[in-house]
Amino acid sequence: MSVLQLRRDMVVAKPAADPVIEIEKPFPLRKIEVEKAAPIDVVAEDIDHHPHRTFFSVVRFWFNALIVVAVLAAYPVMVVLGSDVGDDRIGSNVDRTRWTAPWAGGAASIMEDQFGKLGWAADAPEWAPMGRLTAKPAYQAALAQSIGEYITLMNRHAVALGVSDPDLEAATRLVSINSTGVQVRAARDALVSYDRRLRRKGVATSETSADLAAQLSLIESWAVKSQADVARTSQTLGGSPLDENATVAVYAAKGRAMAAYTFIDTMHWPEDAQSIAARNAALATWKAVASFHPLIVLNGSPDGSLFGNHPSSMGFLLAQAQTATADYLALVGAPPPVVAVTAVTAVEAAPSVAPAN
Repeated sequence: MSVLQLRRDMVVAKPAADPVIEIEKPFPLRKIEVEKAAPIDVVAEDIDHHPHRTFFSVVRFWFNALIVVAVLAAYPVMVVLGSDVGDDRIGSNVDRTRWTAPWAGGAASIMEDQFGKLGWAADAPEWAPMGRLTAKPAYQAALAQSIGEYITLMNRHAVALGVSDPDLEAATRLVSINSTGVQVRAARDALVSYDRRLRRKGVATSETSADLAAQLSLIESWAVKSQADVARTSQTLGGSPLDENATVAVYAAKGRAMAAYTFIDTMHWPEDAQSIAARNAALATWKAVASFHPLIVLNGSPDGSLFGNHPSSMGFLLAQAQTATADYLALVGAPPPVVAVTAVTAVEAAPSVAPAN
């Protein structure tokens, strides 16, 4: 074979054995496989970096959630706790052996409970839980107004008897519907000083039937005022069950009832059985008014099956208190049976006079 033919065979065989074509065909396939596999490797790597939650991690999560809920619920809870007006502790809280004027001791005890243990709502700032209340400020304002009126009445009695006292006069100026906690505290201290002065002087606080009648007449007027307030807010034709005016009226009536119960309890009542029974009835009815404590004052239709009408219920209790107070007033303020006693005396004296004639 010639060299020329050998070279020709080599040239012909070279294109058939050229591996370039075989190498270029799978190259795009390998490139595509790499691009598809990359995201899968990344996802698998991310999963490996997030381990499964353990029991303690779940407990820690719920513990933190409970702390958040407790912080959010703390303010409403403090609002509810601050709404206490002390109407669950109504009773005779005046030791007559410690007070020369028991009525002053009763007023001082009430005021001390309000500004000391329970807090005076009118002094609370707007951001404070007690500053968001409606019922308690109405209760305390009506209570202070009633106590102030009673102190003023007793001061008039003292002036009429010529035994006026500077502390008693100061208390009349300090206690009113607009009193602050500082003023109520000062009035309480003034009543304590007034009572101590009476004890040092040995002055007895005797009250006539006219004095008792004036005091009971004032207390009866509180029942009339409270009935008028709740009657204005009571919805006879339905309306919004949640009514702020109804809440104010009901709790203002409770405040006056608290004062009424305390002052009737500290009165020097007559000792006859009929008067004692009337006094006990008046105390029971006023205690029922002061103890009336709906969780939320509702002012719905009186005939409604879903929402009640608390002003109507309060009006019924107030009517009973007014009737019992009027009955007690009728016995205390009734003039003594002078005519009957005189007639009996004349009949008994007639036989002794006749022989002299």
